[in-house]
Amino acid sequence: MIKRIIVYTLLSFIFGLLFYFLTNKFLLSLLVFLIYCAFFFVFYEIKYRNYRVTIRKTRECIQFINNFIITLSVNNSIVTTFNVLSTSFSKELKEQVNSINHLNDEEKIIYLKNYFNSSLYSVFVDLLKQFIEDGGNIINNTHLLIFDTRLIEENLNDFLVISNKKLFQFGLMWGLCFIILLITKVALGNYYLKIQLMNYYPYSLFLFFILFLVFLYFILRHYLDLNFINEELKDEKNKKQNWISWL
Repeated sequence: MIKRIIVYTLLSFIFGLLFYFLTNKFLLSLLVFLIYCAFFFVFYEIKYRNYRVTIRKTRECIQFINNFIITLSVNNSIVTTFNVLSTSFSKELKEQVNSINHLNDEEKIIYLKNYFNSSLYSVFVDLLKQFIEDGGNIINNTHLLIFDTRLIEENLNDFLVISNKKLFQFGLMWGLCFIILLITKVALGNYYLKIQLMNYYPYSLFLFFILFLVFLYFILRHYLDLNFINEELKDEKNKKQNWISWL
């Protein structure tokens, strides 16, 4: 968090300093600095935290489901399987499990639905309950679930690769725009000083900086939007009854 605070402040300062270098307007430059700070600390930080938690819990949920099914197929014991997997839990998951030590292992597995908050995990719990009641081969009972966990993970990885490329392209395009502004100031020399004296110029440049922030808002909103995971998980939830009926 401290590193992000430094980065947010530094980026905001750079934009404010750049605006001052181009206009020599201190108050407007200070306003640019404050607006960019508000953007990074209020909008981006909240979105980024949710983004990281969603990715971490989605990957953790998929890993837990796949490892549990494979381990259970070997030892055929839910208690043993849970104890084996608990040694590799993340710090957050261990804290969650430690908070419910009064429950038995089966109850802990069910309770973890609140931690993962995933329809995919709910499907896993229902299939596990059926395995406990009816027995059978856990791999055969959950092979469709395993397939879909892999599909969701692949879609997530593809989304991250594509969104990173788009974000890089966006940064490159706008970075060139700001570089052109700097080159223009240096190249025009005294003529640029005359432009600075025009009443509308600093306000026009201020609107340019705000326009950049507006476009940055939209691309980051898309970049940090992982709702497609929830949509896929909803599809899994709709499949749940069909899977159980088919079994």
